[in-house]
Amino acid sequence: MSGLDVLMIGPFPTEEQRIEGGVQASVYGLCRTLGETRDVDGLRVVATPRRVGGAIVRTRLRGIEVIHLTAPYRLMISTVLHVPAILRLMRRSPNAVVHLHGSGLFELAVLAACRLRRIPIVWTLHGITEKETLEAWRRAPCLAARARHWLYTACERLQLRLATDLIVDTPYVAREIAANTRAEPAALPQGIFLDELAAARSDDRSAPVVLALGVIHPRKGHDRTIAAFARVLERVPEARLVVVGSLTSKDHLDELHALAARLGVAERVAIRADLPRAEVLRALAGARVFALHSEEESQGIALCEAMAVGLPIVATRVGGIPDVIGASGAGLLVDHGDVEGFAAHITHLLVDDEAHAKMSRAALARGADFDWTEIAKGVVDRYRLALGGRRNRRKLRYPDVRPAVVTERSEPH
Repeated sequence: MSGLDVLMIGPFPTEEQRIEGGVQASVYGLCRTLGETRDVDGLRVVATPRRVGGAIVRTRLRGIEVIHLTAPYRLMISTVLHVPAILRLMRRSPNAVVHLHGSGLFELAVLAACRLRRIPIVWTLHGITEKETLEAWRRAPCLAARARHWLYTACERLQLRLATDLIVDTPYVAREIAANTRAEPAALPQGIFLDELAAARSDDRSAPVVLALGVIHPRKGHDRTIAAFARVLERVPEARLVVVGSLTSKDHLDELHALAARLGVAERVAIRADLPRAEVLRALAGARVFALHSEEESQGIALCEAMAVGLPIVATRVGGIPDVIGASGAGLLVDHGDVEGFAAHITHLLVDDEAHAKMSRAALARGADFDWTEIAKGVVDRYRLALGGRRNRRKLRYPDVRPAVVTERSEPH
């Protein structure tokens, strides 16, 4: 079979130095890798809308044609009106395939239209929107949050029923959706660029800096990380916490600043939103420990990047995080909400050089498992199966599928 002709549909950055969130990073990373492979002759991107109104913008990024859609009318759901035009973009090629990312009404419409027109389509489910919107509703009970949860749940479940070629990022997601889909999901993680991250590796991680890298959103648990850090300062008063992430909630950013002030740690906590990529890499290079107290995480690209530069992980035992850490010895996990245990693990890694060095070596080895080059090969395999009209029958081994070693809470020495 000659090279593939791929139409990628999903969130996509307008510039490489500003990538907002894990899904956007995943779509960008996959496109960048596919653009350099001989398996793909043609690659175009339809970037799902982030704003209402205005002209549709066409750009090129690393030689890839990108069409940035906008919602034509006042409501974002009007994006579905673009579906007929998207179908016309499909080149009449025997090797043409659509790769769809994400859940929602627009994504459901694209998936349904492709199935109706018998256009080969692979769908990547990023996280479990039903669970994420339910948690958002519980955090802030209101009619809008309730309606959003119902809408996204209905869309996601319908997509799961329609999908025949499905990719998920961890075995955790595959297990969670098993009852709602007839497809056999391929568990392929979202990847990272090891060469790019090499600049953030450091032999000197003696500075007691804790890095929390993740979008500024309640789901990431930065508030609990700050609460745990207040306890860390009792033992390591010279420690610093740096929170880095794309800003998705200004109100939550204000809440984090207020919490740090209330706990008396504001001078030791820096919250930096919407940094360019170069600054993110500098933050990774300057840290000693990576901390993420997420309440739900299907994979977490930031975890993989942190390991790839040699940062030991302290995280919550939720979602796909145990799949990502595996039995590598690269991280210490606690239950969500265990602020005391979280603080104890961070403190341990700040003061114990031997434990830190051992876990750093394990992190470097584990991070190498998430290189985009190898992961893209599995994605191309899914494309070929879709073109052949076969379901995902071949089993792919997720890197180190053994559950993470459960560690007891360790008190600071």
